[in-house]
Amino acid sequence: MLTPLQWQSYRNVINQAAEGFNNDVLIWRRQTRSFQRNGEDDATVPAHIDINLDCLIAYNVFRTWPMSDETISGMLDKENIVAILNKDYLRGLGHLNSAGFFDMDPGQDKFFHRGMEYRSAGETEVAQAGDDPLMFYIVLAREESATGSKKY
Repeated sequence: MLTPLQWQSYRNVINQAAEGFNNDVLIWRRQTRSFQRNGEDDATVPAHIDINLDCLIAYNVFRTWPMSDETISGMLDKENIVAILNKDYLRGLGHLNSAGFFDMDPGQDKFFHRGMEYRSAGETEVAQAGDDPLMFYIVLAREESATGSKKY
């Protein structure tokens, strides 16, 4: 069993490491506007804002099997990545909700990394210091279009 001092030491190491390791930029296209009750649109509010997030990207570098599916209409790109985000970093930017989770809308928000568009395909807290998670993993699946993976 770790003491509170040892857990605090672990927290410090993880948070300091995140400052050094999280040097990749993930663009979070946060939806800011939706249709009103009667279907009207408010043009004074931007539809979305782009927020740059420093993160660490985990690629499945050991995979040796294909991730694309063949269909009658063409190939479906099933590639994905995992963005690792530091919870203290998100808190400092004001991107945690009242329950302490990453304040994103997986059904509306999009993410962009190295020219590819992604959608959230699940998230979880990780790197617990006792009962205090220090990081978020977000599984990001490539978005599809009629001509293949979307690029921006």
